[in-house]
Amino acid sequence: MEHPARKRLASLKLAFIGDANWDIYSDENGSLWAMAKPECPGAADAYFGDKDHIKRLMNDGSFSYKEITDAGLELLSGLGHRFITPEHGAPWPLLTFHV
Repeated sequence: MEHPARKRLASLKLAFIGDANWDIYSDENGSLWAMAKPECPGAADAYFGDKDHIKRLMNDGSFSYKEITDAGLELLSGLGHRFITPEHGAPWPLLTFHV
């Protein structure tokens, strides 16, 4: 059975390109949808939550993706965050979100 969000795929914005079986899309209301990649026919589409759910997963270290899109950056813009810089002067900061 086709998930209702799959029928609206053309109106959804690709927010996160996943590193596993799903990509995350956002709709006009800020809801997020995990949509199975075409090369993963055994995976099912599902409701994924909202940007607060993404923040919680990031804080827990359990949200990973291959690429974030402009729509994903827009979705996360304005959220409270802090930068953590690594010890010994390493050249990269780590961005985390407070829930």
